[in-house]
Amino acid sequence: MMIKTFVAIALSFCFFILKGQEKLYYVMSADSTKVGVRDEKGTIVIPLLYPVYQDYDLNTPIEEPLIEFIGVMEQEDYDKDSPAFAVATVYNRKGQLLYYPQFFDNGSDYWSEGLRRYVEKGKIGFVDFLGNRITAANWGFAVPFNYGYATVYEGKMKKQYEAGGEHWTVIPADEHVKEYLINKNGVRVEPLKTKQHAKDYRYDGEYYPNPFQYNKEEQAILNRLSRYETAITLLFKLSSYQYEYEPLQLEIVEKPNHSLPYYVIEAYDDQRRLDDYEILFDEKTDNFFISRWSSRTELVPLDEMLMSSIQDDLQRDPDYIKPETRKLAEEEWLKLKATPK
Repeated sequence: MMIKTFVAIALSFCFFILKGQEKLYYVMSADSTKVGVRDEKGTIVIPLLYPVYQDYDLNTPIEEPLIEFIGVMEQEDYDKDSPAFAVATVYNRKGQLLYYPQFFDNGSDYWSEGLRRYVEKGKIGFVDFLGNRITAANWGFAVPFNYGYATVYEGKMKKQYEAGGEHWTVIPADEHVKEYLINKNGVRVEPLKTKQHAKDYRYDGEYYPNPFQYNKEEQAILNRLSRYETAITLLFKLSSYQYEYEPLQLEIVEKPNHSLPYYVIEAYDDQRRLDDYEILFDEKTDNFFISRWSSRTELVPLDEMLMSSIQDDLQRDPDYIKPETRKLAEEEWLKLKATPK
């Protein structure tokens, strides 16, 4: 039953993206070393320029609204010591180049609260899921968004390598660098003189205004979700060794748009965003879903994911979970099982 539901939701989401759009397909060079994109007629939409770093299904239509390849074919000259550098290229379905994602770990920057970093002329800005540049590339470096804010550095930054030369951290290149926080509009935000709201953001010993403001409809969504508060916390935290229950903070970070018809809710632990799962609410069907790792293409009904996850974690060694936490988890599982579908 769960598998059938899961597949149906995944396919309906893909249909939503593809509806009204021309079918596109990946295409490879004759020697299978380069990949690009073609349309149904065989016309090349994105040139075959990019190295083949993964398996590509050449016969199944591309579902995503944007297309990303590892590699930057027209990369500008950049300072090798600068932490702002791109590793991939993102196109829209018309083959128009949109932006170059910032490097992170061993690949492209990850999504955080619906935004990610991009690079232009050696500086960093932010884009959304549709490829819109939410901010200009104004900063020598920037940290991904958390709790409605991003830390940015105005001025020249550089890599500082650890012993061995493989790993590095980011430090100012000179004393003129300015560090401050911006909101999701890219506007610099000054700290408050005193704390004014329970949800004000604590950063570096100061407080910044509560970034989460809701209308009646949005607040109603969160109120409905509160009945799952304990189970959602266990979804994120029960797998942690000897976890002692403390509720997480749930906040809406994105609203529906023409590419994603869902409200996106994130979980925060002491104002730190947890990125294992996202909760999505579909106001048309009045249902909550779970997405792993911001994939947003395979959605599982919230109650099914909660039941499955809690049940799996309860199979752990008895010494792994505190007795009081285990009892709480067992009670939540029974509540979910008894909830009418």
